[in-house]
Amino acid sequence: MSTPEFIVLLFLVVIGLCILKILLLLGKFSGQTEKSGMDNMSRLFIITVFCFVVTSFFSPVIFTSERFKVFFSQDTGFAGDTIGGLMNPFIALAGVIVTGLAFYMQYKANEQQKQLFEQQIRIQKFESQFYEMLHLHRENINEMKINGYDFEEEKFNRVERITEGRKVFVTMKTEFECILSIYKHIHGPLTKEAFNKCYRLFFFGVTKFGHDYPEEEIFLRNLKNAREQHKRPKNIVTNEARKKYLAFRDDEESDKIPVDLAINYKPFSGHASRLGHYFRHLYMIVGFIVYNDIGMDYLEKMKYLKMLRAQLSNHEQVLLFYNWLGEFGTDWENGINRFFTEYRMIHNLWHDTLFEDNYIIDNIKYLIELPCTLRIGELFENNQYHTNR
Repeated sequence: MSTPEFIVLLFLVVIGLCILKILLLLGKFSGQTEKSGMDNMSRLFIITVFCFVVTSFFSPVIFTSERFKVFFSQDTGFAGDTIGGLMNPFIALAGVIVTGLAFYMQYKANEQQKQLFEQQIRIQKFESQFYEMLHLHRENINEMKINGYDFEEEKFNRVERITEGRKVFVTMKTEFECILSIYKHIHGPLTKEAFNKCYRLFFFGVTKFGHDYPEEEIFLRNLKNAREQHKRPKNIVTNEARKKYLAFRDDEESDKIPVDLAINYKPFSGHASRLGHYFRHLYMIVGFIVYNDIGMDYLEKMKYLKMLRAQLSNHEQVLLFYNWLGEFGTDWENGINRFFTEYRMIHNLWHDTLFEDNYIIDNIKYLIELPCTLRIGELFENNQYHTNR
């Protein structure tokens, strides 16, 4: 092998090693190149063009050597013809490949634009449906009404009065905590079974509850007496006195149980027709956001969930927590759905507004101590019962 051929071979080996190194580097930073539209096919095009261009510079030396003369029928012409005739095919091939690369890159760009457009369409459809569901949620609240009564000052005449809108949740919270207060006064601290019974009574009303739980006769009789007393306030003539009504235990020697019933409708009649629809629709909205099919990350989901949560008053979030604790809304927080802990749908739950009982406090602590992988920040904005996780 002559010296020029050896030099050319050595140079080609060096070029091959350089190309191998480039491939390794491109593989290492493939994540960054993918973002800019550079995929494996594009890199192959570029490396092929680079090889053809480098080969073109050495083609005169290679193809005019003694070893390659057997492939030609006559001697080469002048230097210009030799160089041009041998280099032009490689340059032309490189040009064709570069043109193909340009078309390929344009194709990839069009595909990316198509995917981006389709993603934007999916987001627009998602947002359109979300805002429509949010509108329906507000309409559900505005349509909530409880027909009741009020008493004229210093008179015993009842006048019709309607509780509607978000005020319904304020009175419902008062009514349910009244039930808890009477039960706790008769039976002592709340338990899981006791809380579930109280919530079932609140949800369906005294009449249906009485047939299911006849052993709670004293408790039910107190509630019924409180309801009748609330319905006929014989000696109540001032606003302050009107806020307090009395329920009586079955035995004559017992003390009266004070009940705070600052509401203007017949209590303990049930709210299944209102709360059932309300909670189902609210649950559907949260599930629609959390389990969307457009590839949102956690922060993007929280952007929409915060908009939804901003529509919930503190009393609504309290009743949502009671609904879960009473095992009517167990799907809000269980082994599958983490709508309370991970997605903080009761973030504005102030603990001092809840009914005072260790059973409720223990369940608040239970939610706080549950391990979370996605949540950012504390579970509650007023983390009164915070414990270290």
